[in-house]
Amino acid sequence: MKFLAIKILIGLSLALLLKAPDLPDHLKLDQYLEKKMKQSGRIGMQAAYVADGVLKWVGSYGVKTFQESDEINDSTLFMVASVSKPVTALALMKLYDQGRVSLDAPINDYLPFKVVNPNFPEVKITIRMLLAHVSSIHDNWDVLETLYTLGTGGGDSPIALGDFLKSYFMEGGEFYAPARNFYHTPPLTEEHYSNVGYALVGYLVEIIAGKPFNVFMSQEIFEPLNMHNTYWFLAEVPDNNIATPHNLPYKETDFKGTQVLSHFGYPEYPAGQLRTTVTDYAQIVKLMANQGKIDNKQFMKEQTIREFLKIQYPEIAKWRAISWSYNEFENVLYNLIMPRRPSHTGLDPGMNSVVSFDPEARSGVIIFSNSPTTTLRSEKIIYLDMVRRLFKEAANHSDLKNKS
Repeated sequence: MKFLAIKILIGLSLALLLKAPDLPDHLKLDQYLEKKMKQSGRIGMQAAYVADGVLKWVGSYGVKTFQESDEINDSTLFMVASVSKPVTALALMKLYDQGRVSLDAPINDYLPFKVVNPNFPEVKITIRMLLAHVSSIHDNWDVLETLYTLGTGGGDSPIALGDFLKSYFMEGGEFYAPARNFYHTPPLTEEHYSNVGYALVGYLVEIIAGKPFNVFMSQEIFEPLNMHNTYWFLAEVPDNNIATPHNLPYKETDFKGTQVLSHFGYPEYPAGQLRTTVTDYAQIVKLMANQGKIDNKQFMKEQTIREFLKIQYPEIAKWRAISWSYNEFENVLYNLIMPRRPSHTGLDPGMNSVVSFDPEARSGVIIFSNSPTTTLRSEKIIYLDMVRRLFKEAANHSDLKNKS
């Protein structure tokens, strides 16, 4: 019996040794990310990579709240700021995929109020222009900053999306300021990143679908994509497993002076208020990498995904697809080191995020943190060092590489 037991143990050991090459060892990756996380002043962080169109790895580090013991786990929600925009664009593209909207239709064909640049009232703004940031709509931060609920104790904004947009675009509205709300160049002449433009994208979804934007997203996007831990409003979040935003001192590695912020919101929420996990957001990356398929089901037509990732106005916005940018990091040295890939970053008070993917290799990386990037050093560590390492891991653990 003893001899038989030894034989069984030897057999199991050999089986494990033979299986070991198929099990990626991420200990070194964990150590690397934890080191880089401290160097860049991250309080808490989630990271993930996709390889071969499949989520292969997720890592969670740090704590939800500074100087507390509530550790980040894989189900912890992060507010992801402007990384929300591709998800908002996806909702509009789903309607396009269903034949319910034309990307080249003037937005005023759908809106219950008119939106025109008063400097060029004869030029029509189209949905495609909004999606590609060439609409000439300007973010009036004198208004937008005052509407963050940070200054009033946090929480969701009490101002409805439609009410805010009417006040912003209609003459006589509380937030209407023609000289500040619009650029002095016509639509379709220059690329100008616009948060309010993306709030309009969300509102168009709301009007066309005939239901609130967040409800449409939950029913038509999150549920079928198996994104069961993704929300737009704090009121929707079922528990307190959510990363707290933090402001950092200028010297990020010296955490003295770290400020814990309230969870907050703003009325133009489709532009940046998404709360999700890297696991859920990986479904978006997988959708892009797998030409509209998710978990072997066709969620969106292949040609719709191709349109999503195509440069829309190469003569005006050389690197801008629908929401995604192939020049997101806007740095010559960066682009010498890293290939141009569809990407998006997010930065809001107390948080930072980045998503980048390679449609050809069907790989991608996601990093969320509850700390902002406040220096060039922190941007370099996150956008270059961490992103590059995660893409390397994705390549190393690709089934295609292992078969070659």
